[in-house]
Parts: sequence; C-alpha cells; structure tokens
Amino acid sequence: RKALSFCILACFMFRSFNRLTAAMAIPKFTYLDIKGFGEAIRLALYIGKIEFEDHRVSYAEIREMAKEGKLPYGQVPVLQLDGVTYAQSGAILRWAGRQSGLYPEDHKLQLKVDAIEEALTDIKKLLPSVWYGSILGRNPATKEPLVPISDAQKEEVLQALNEIALPYRFGQLERALENSGGPYFCGETMTTCDLSFYVMGLGFLTDCYAYGVRTTILDECPRLKALVERVGDHPKVKEWNAAHP
Repeated sequence: RKALSFCILACFMFRSFNRLTAAMAIPKFTYLDIKGFGEAIRLALYIGKIEFEDHRVSYAEIREMAKEGKLPYGQVPVLQLDGVTYAQSGAILRWAGRQSGLYPEDHKLQLKVDAIEEALTDIKKLLPSVWYGSILGRNPATKEPLVPISDAQKEEVLQALNEIALPYRFGQLERALENSGGPYFCGETMTTCDLSFYVMGLGFLTDCYAYGVRTTILDECPRLKALVERVGDHPKVKEWNAAHP
C-alpha cells in the first residue's frame, strides 16, 4: 500500500510540475525573418513588455513544419501558448493587443480598430500578383505560384495598383484618420491597427513591401505619412527597430 501511495503521489507531483512548467513557458511566436504579416505582432508584444520567443524561420522550415502538421492552416505566423498552437495573423494580433493594452476594451473602438485592419486586408488582397507573380498566390500544398502571370501582365497589374487601386484605398484610410481627429486611427490612443498600418506604410515608402509600387504612393495622404513617422518615433518602436534592422 505504501508503494502504491508513493506512486500515486509521484504521478500527481509530476503532472502538477508539467502544468506549472507549461504555465510558466513564455509565448513562442514563429514567423519569417521579415516584417510582413508578423511585425505588428512583434511590436505589440514588445511595446507591452510581454516576454516572448521571437522564432524566425526560413521558407524551407515552413514547408517541413507544414508536412509535420505543425501549422494549423499550413502557413505562418503561429503562436505557441501553453502547449497549444494558434494561427492566423489577425487573431494573434488581437491577442497580443489585449495582452499589451493596445487593443481597446471599448466595443465601439474595437469596431474602429477591426475596420481599419480589414481595410488593410483589402489592400493585401490586391498584391499576390506582385508578391508571388501569380493570381492566386501560392499553392497551399506545394507553395509554388498558383496561376502564374506573365511579365507583361505583372506590369499591367502594377500600373493599375499605382494609378487606381492603391490611391483609392489609401484615400479611404486618409479620410478615416482625419475623421478620427488623429493623430491615430482611434484618436489620441495608439492601437494595434496603427502598428499594422505603420508596417505596411513604411514598407511602401521604402520599397520593401511590394516591389514595383511607387514609393510616392502616399504623397497625397499627408496624415498617413505623418502616422508612419509618429509610430516610428515611439520609444519602444525605435528600440525594436534598432535591435532588428
């Protein structure tokens, strides 16, 4: 009986230790070694002083992770939290915003933040032809371009983006920022959607978000350009950028 009691106690202690270890484990954020869809999440966590593992992987590693069933939707970013893997950049960003205080508790402000995020998603949906040279992005299984386009078609896409689609979309965001009273999309308070726009806007201004889109694309949107500068001047953002050039 004593031996049985000891075994039961040891098993209980082992399980309790495993639960405690899992609870103490810091979040692990996995994404490519680029800004892309992951940088706003990294910034939100860093600004909020949330300790996390910044795990950066290559495309080859992503393919292996997908084969091994480690990516719920076959792509990054993913977040490992208490032994569970969570996916989709928007969901992870909202989680990071709640942890860091950058996603508002007020429901009406949440509507504003989510609307801006979806407007930015609308812009991203315009870009697969530039990013991947294909109409439908990448094949989810092989990661090869899905329905490739010719160089001539890509030039036609870039012309439409530069002259019609992007100016129109950024004009909408400029008006949203103006209507908020600024300097942020929710007025005086910086939120996750400002970080999302900062990553995108800075990428366009420095020609590293979508090659071929003019770096002058925001010239008619002075408030948006000022927002990029304001977020970039945030002390924690400056710290992060200095450590991750």
